[in-house]
Amino acid sequence: MPEKGKLVQIIGKNQIEVFEQKLPEVKDDGIIMEVGLAGICGTDLHIIENADRKEFKSELPITLGHEVAGRIVKMGRKANEVMLCDSPLKEGDKIVIYVFLPCNNCWWDKKFGSDHTLICEDPRPGYFSHSDKWPYFVGGWGEYMYVQPGTWIWKIPEDMSFEMAVLTEPFSMGIRAVEKALSLPAWKNMQTMSFGGVVAVLGSGAIGILTAIAAKIAGAGKVILSGGPQRSLQIAKEIGAADEIINIFETTPEERIEKVKKLSERGYGADVVFEAAGVPDAFLEGLEMMRKLGTFVELGCLIDDGRTVSLNIARQIVQKDIALYGVVSQPPQEFTKSLKTMQIFKDRFDFARIITHKFPIENAEEAVSLAKDPHNKGIKTTFTGKAYPEN
Repeated sequence: MPEKGKLVQIIGKNQIEVFEQKLPEVKDDGIIMEVGLAGICGTDLHIIENADRKEFKSELPITLGHEVAGRIVKMGRKANEVMLCDSPLKEGDKIVIYVFLPCNNCWWDKKFGSDHTLICEDPRPGYFSHSDKWPYFVGGWGEYMYVQPGTWIWKIPEDMSFEMAVLTEPFSMGIRAVEKALSLPAWKNMQTMSFGGVVAVLGSGAIGILTAIAAKIAGAGKVILSGGPQRSLQIAKEIGAADEIINIFETTPEERIEKVKKLSERGYGADVVFEAAGVPDAFLEGLEMMRKLGTFVELGCLIDDGRTVSLNIARQIVQKDIALYGVVSQPPQEFTKSLKTMQIFKDRFDFARIITHKFPIENAEEAVSLAKDPHNKGIKTTFTGKAYPEN
């Protein structure tokens, strides 16, 4: 293992630097992982664009990267005693990790359990923030990553590519969103998604496409994917994630709403709408696409960037008698479902094609700029670490 490694740091609003840092000594309860692939998430972009806000400014410099898969290169002698894994770990193992650490002591964790770690009031330090302090490699956007004690870890098969493994986290979000959409009691007969229903997904990034796949697996009869650019939509259709696609750059909101209604039963609107674009205006558009007694799941707008929308509560929510859910994170158990589902359905859905771009750490600014570009971005842009490419 070399003495140094590169990592990406967010040092201010829209300010990124690539920094070379000495690798930390592995403590008895720690692990150093060579990163294979680490994804750039829409939430990461929102954090970069809002790094001057109070909730982020005090944490700078930050190394992001919560979608990460890699390979263990060095382990502390007590690591197996403190990591949360269903089988013993060893150096060389290919792994996926869950990079949130609940405190297990706040009111939220004690009352509702520690699985919803973004709701935890005082999460333990270790990931993302203060990448200028030990252990430095606190996120997936680096050649290496230091795995903290108490981390959930999954060993993955050697024949599962990093291109598939790195989708574990975003796919788990899609699964979580679909589970929320199905959570109304069946006896109310309001939910028809699992029995041939019509689903509209807004957003053609990885979260949107993986949510569409989760909906198909759950039994949706018709999935309509709205987003862009066209190449991303076409890939989604080719891999079986979407039955119908709508290019937002070639249509107006009114045309998109009308098309979804025409594709639905009697023109009443979609049974379920998922907003995964992270655009507040898309939330309003989705409400108009949805039928009465329908279900809306918002999982795109996670970071408060100050943008608001004007909502007619009576007409758009109450008079439609809808079920409205928000998804901020997923419990670690969803990673187990995500990995298992990808293995079962890998022949039906070509998950690896969702990874459209791979950049070395040195090209961080180019990678982030591409991921921000609505007309030229792919589906999922990733960084490559020391474990990529595989031998």
